[in-house]
Amino acid sequence: MMTQILRGQKGVQCYLDDVIIYGTSEAEHEANLRAVLHRINNAGLKLNVDKCQLRQTTLSFLGQKIGPEGLLPDDSHVTAILHAPPPTDPATLRSFLGLSAWYSKFVPNYATVVEPMRALLRKDCSFHWNEAAQAAFDQVKRLIVHSPALVMFDPSKPTIVSTDASDYGVGAVLTQLDGNDAEHTVAFASRSLSDAERKYSIVEKEALACVWAAEKWRTWLWGRKFLLRTDHQALTTLLTTKGNNRAGLRIARWSARLLEFDYEVEYRTGSLNHVADCLSRLPLSETDMACAEDVESVAAILTDLSAVSEDDFQSGCKDCPVFTKLRVQIQKGWPARKTSLDPDLQPYFPIRHELAVLNECIIRGTHRLLVPESLQKKLTDIAHETHQGIVRTKQRLREMYWWPKMDCHIETLIKNCATCRQNDKSAVTHDAPLQPIPLPAAAWEKVSVDIIGPFEIAPSDCRFAITLVDYFSKWPEVAFAPRADAATIIQFLSVVFSREGNPKTLISDNGSQFLSAEFTDFLKSRGIQHLRSSVYYPRANGEVERFSRCIKDCLQTASIQGQPWKSFLRTYLMDYRATLHSTTGVSPSELLHGRRMRTKLQVMDIPVPQTERHTMCERVKNKQMKMKEYTDARRHAKPSNFQPGDKVRVRKPWKVKKGELKFSKPRTVMTRKGPNTYLLDDGRTWNASHLSALSELNAGTDSDTTMDCHKPGTDLASNSESDSRLRPTRMRNPPCWTQDFVMGK
Repeated sequence: MMTQILRGQKGVQCYLDDVIIYGTSEAEHEANLRAVLHRINNAGLKLNVDKCQLRQTTLSFLGQKIGPEGLLPDDSHVTAILHAPPPTDPATLRSFLGLSAWYSKFVPNYATVVEPMRALLRKDCSFHWNEAAQAAFDQVKRLIVHSPALVMFDPSKPTIVSTDASDYGVGAVLTQLDGNDAEHTVAFASRSLSDAERKYSIVEKEALACVWAAEKWRTWLWGRKFLLRTDHQALTTLLTTKGNNRAGLRIARWSARLLEFDYEVEYRTGSLNHVADCLSRLPLSETDMACAEDVESVAAILTDLSAVSEDDFQSGCKDCPVFTKLRVQIQKGWPARKTSLDPDLQPYFPIRHELAVLNECIIRGTHRLLVPESLQKKLTDIAHETHQGIVRTKQRLREMYWWPKMDCHIETLIKNCATCRQNDKSAVTHDAPLQPIPLPAAAWEKVSVDIIGPFEIAPSDCRFAITLVDYFSKWPEVAFAPRADAATIIQFLSVVFSREGNPKTLISDNGSQFLSAEFTDFLKSRGIQHLRSSVYYPRANGEVERFSRCIKDCLQTASIQGQPWKSFLRTYLMDYRATLHSTTGVSPSELLHGRRMRTKLQVMDIPVPQTERHTMCERVKNKQMKMKEYTDARRHAKPSNFQPGDKVRVRKPWKVKKGELKFSKPRTVMTRKGPNTYLLDDGRTWNASHLSALSELNAGTDSDTTMDCHKPGTDLASNSESDSRLRPTRMRNPPCWTQDFVMGK
């Protein structure tokens, strides 16, 4: 039994559209109906009885009919499709396909039926209505009219998602099991692959079908355990935790997107996967899917933002108990001390000499009205009606109004505004403090590796440069390579390790070469721990990143002088290894090999005193702390304090397109991996400098704003320009000895 409430009576502050109350029995329905009507009454809303349908067994909703037998197309819409004339041009054909595609979930193999009509819309075909198109046109109308009922989704029943992929499409079926373990269809879906997706391998296409189906039906699947059925057996491993470090980078990313779902992967042979297989082989075109795709719906209550009349303002001032006390206090006079006042009047003490009474209102200065508490939110909503942002909203209100803690009130409103969050207006990130790396106990214990390139103008065998630096001695190793794959890097490391031995720890970024199973097995066989920096944060591997910049300068110098890159680089490395390092005060050769290198500068053998180890370690520590203080102050770095479960948005580190948001959708913090790094629900570890808390204010913590929040009565009207200074300060690459965090394997 169901009840539908349509649009409410005009003239009230809110409007309601299509509220459906249902129950499995008459008693349950009556209880639910009374509860909803009670809440509507408490909200001050009125309903038009003529537009309400009570105690119905069948209702029409969004072009569909909901009844005891399940979900069916609405009769009125089916009539429009049944009597639709044959299309005469591409525009009318697209309109018909869009209308019929809305009901594609009722028609198995819908894409198969409409394929002759879709063929007329392809670029290489001219529009000519033929017999095949007419037959398809008649058949799709007949199938929609006589389509079987889809069962309603039941959260208590086991759910199955069956997927399949072909060379040009993906398909899926959502089913549920009844008490007799019989499957009943909830929805069908299919779509075509783009030109880029058609180049994927078969395992990637099958994985794409699984991810697409899960995200398409996210409303039903999220938060519930379901069975993900595929006819590609490899996915039973690659899309689960067993597939860590085995799947390719693209499938690994898709697997991370599935982390928000609770599912099990089941293999089913293709011979038993009939429906999904057919949907994938004749899928909906991407144009049709734009019409048929379920659009994320946002429910909103529209608030009446009509202007505040003079009578309403006078009435609000008259009825405000604080204003009543304030008017009496102004006429009586102010005491010498604030502590002698009523607590409600203490926020007005700093501006007591600026206040005057005008009828029921109170004015500050010559023209600024004090706003009663009952009207503060409404005036703020009006000033923020077009979501201009925190600074301009403050400026609009400061010009005419004032009340205690006004700036804090505005900031709180905007930081909780969903529209401003989506437009990145309230999203702010802060650079995290530097985390200096303690000097390793000995040479060649910890090394870092990186790849430079590809170089645009370079010999064929010098397109990439592989660099490696020892954290203790600062000893560098560099090699040119035509490719930068895992095999090439392993060969480079094997040569270096054969001379210097195996280190205990190797640090790298998250390049695909360093994530490959081949590279992982190479390090594992030598007993080397592999640490990776947080994603899109090269500062975390600052040791080798800073040296990479030196290599680029070296190669640029070689190009200017017209010298061969390889020979010039060998000479440069010899000079670098023999030169005292600015951080340690000792040459890399002396720290690694215990002796000074003999170079062309050395004329006579004069004994040089050896640098004591404890002196060198103290020098490094002092230099690190000095640079940390300087860098943190220049960046205005702030310690991060996100907790597991907090909602954050990630600032996209890549260059976004014009009009695209700079921040991702809200993510959940799963755990803290280091002082400034966090594992999010996307499976990646991010540095805090990329994260913005949903509760973060767009304003900074300048003294004026802080004073307004914590010292009642402080006015910011004369300091409005301070908000324009609150922008993060950027800095060049940090020193080579800094690292904010590296995460384990």
